[in-house]
Amino acid sequence: MMSETLLIQRLLFDLLIILTAGFIAGVVCKRFGFPMVVGHLVIGALIGPGVIGILSPTPSVAPSAEIIATGEPDISRTDSVALVSQSLVSETSHGTERHEEETNSLETDGLETNVLEHPERFEHEILEGFALLGANLMLFAIGIHFSPSELGRIWKFFLFGGLIQMLGVIVPTWLIFAFFMDDWKLGLMIGSAVSLSSTVLVFKSLEDFGQSSSPHGIRAVAILLFQDVAIVPLLVLFGLLSTLDAGGIPGSETGGAAFSGALAAIRTLLIKSAIFVVIVLVIRHSFCRWGVRFLLTLKSVELLVLFTMLLLIGIITIACRLELPSALGALACGFVLSETRLTKQVTAVTIPMRETFAAIFFVSLGALFDPRILLSMPLETLGMLLVCIFGKTLSAAVAFRVLGLNWLPSLGMGLGLSQLGELSFVLLSQGVTSGIIGSATYQQVLFVALTTIILTPMFLRVALTWAAPHLLSPGKHETVALAYPDDRQQKAVVIGLGPVGARIASFLEMSGFDVCLLDMNPVNLHPYAQQGFRTVSGDAADPGILALTTIRECSLVVITVPNDLIALDILREAREIRPDAIYMVRCRYSINVTTIESCGGNLVVCEETEAGTAIMESLSRLLSTS
Repeated sequence: MMSETLLIQRLLFDLLIILTAGFIAGVVCKRFGFPMVVGHLVIGALIGPGVIGILSPTPSVAPSAEIIATGEPDISRTDSVALVSQSLVSETSHGTERHEEETNSLETDGLETNVLEHPERFEHEILEGFALLGANLMLFAIGIHFSPSELGRIWKFFLFGGLIQMLGVIVPTWLIFAFFMDDWKLGLMIGSAVSLSSTVLVFKSLEDFGQSSSPHGIRAVAILLFQDVAIVPLLVLFGLLSTLDAGGIPGSETGGAAFSGALAAIRTLLIKSAIFVVIVLVIRHSFCRWGVRFLLTLKSVELLVLFTMLLLIGIITIACRLELPSALGALACGFVLSETRLTKQVTAVTIPMRETFAAIFFVSLGALFDPRILLSMPLETLGMLLVCIFGKTLSAAVAFRVLGLNWLPSLGMGLGLSQLGELSFVLLSQGVTSGIIGSATYQQVLFVALTTIILTPMFLRVALTWAAPHLLSPGKHETVALAYPDDRQQKAVVIGLGPVGARIASFLEMSGFDVCLLDMNPVNLHPYAQQGFRTVSGDAADPGILALTTIRECSLVVITVPNDLIALDILREAREIRPDAIYMVRCRYSINVTTIESCGGNLVVCEETEAGTAIMESLSRLLSTS
């Protein structure tokens, strides 16, 4: 029997391994210009039990070699679900009576007994919690970008594009499995899981390329948001399938009872969903009316962080209590905080937590994969990968074409949406738990998911190349209002809002520039936000923070931070994002002027030089009058 101290040590060791692996992967990706998520997935697969095995293998990580070799599902084991996806689905699945009995027996044994007798289960439940928090923080960041007014503008793209894309994948997959494999449930489950794309990855890539507000970017994000919302009815559908007996037919004695139970479950879920929507709307109204004003009077970054996490966890808890996905709660929390004076500050202060837990999520996701599936069924697995990419590209291309894009950009953006998403694992987990999906099939789909996610940045580069020329069909006109429609007004970014930065911001604003202010401290930004300035709070050396300032559209960037090394780091990052802008940099020491100029500073103002010049001029005037 393991002591609590040893158990905590094991937990910390696994967490240390995951964070170390994520850091190493991040350094390598930064060095060679790869997206971070690719490195996290690859190194996760390497340290997982299928390759090096640094993360100790447990029943929740990978199926046995016998299952992979035979391809037979092991229905008797409900813990073959992956360590991340198990936690994502457990809050929404409507388990069978046997599962409920097992849960009840574990609860009655007492917490201490469970922890000591099942240390691996307890340890990985904690890691699952970390990974789940990472996924929810990423979805929260997506939700906060799309305000009610934004959703009102893209509702046609959201509804019609999302329906066409998802049905274009689900229906053919369902028909193929129904007629050729005589397993329509498996076809419906796999088709639904494959139809979902990665909202987090695609949105982040579009932001990195500066395309999230472009016509094709807006359509892509609308389709992705529809997929996120569609996870709720899909979970309901497969929860109902698990309640029906394999041979039960509605109308028979057994099937009729199951069907009645299914209808009752649908009615209950609709009521709970309506309750959740009402609660979220009430919270948003209260926050916009009283919460924003109260937080602004506090002028505390620490309290803003605490309130954000309180609201996030609170809304997720409400969703879980109503047996809705936690992902829906995270998106709803972003919706609550969107389109307010605190939105950009909230985005900035949650970045460190979001990136840390996102690394845990993606490394853990990579650790799920067992490469032995490629050795046992290579042709089937690779064939599934190619069919998935082709099918998803075609269905999404049709959706983009219906939404007004030409065929070339439609095919490009369809390729960009050809990966599987984070929420795909929610459906797959429920399929494994209910016995619809065997462990071998689960590993095949997992291989497809990880491979397509890794290929997504490359696919999106191709997609955006195709999407740039001749974007809209003849006769089509873009109706979506972009963030800053007055393209004739020059834009400028002022980084560092001390006394110097404040004077420069006022001068540029009076000169007709559309000025965005960037500072580490949101308290400094508050009075300027009240005056109507665009403001962003965060580390200016972070490319993600710089992207929030719309620096790619700026003609002038002024860096006024009173630290030469920090100014140099900011200049390098900004130059990579916007090489064509004019950069004016404040420099404290004359010895650093040459270095800053060599890194791209067009005009460097040195404090030592300017102070010496001002003193000499004042001294000359003094001597001339004496």
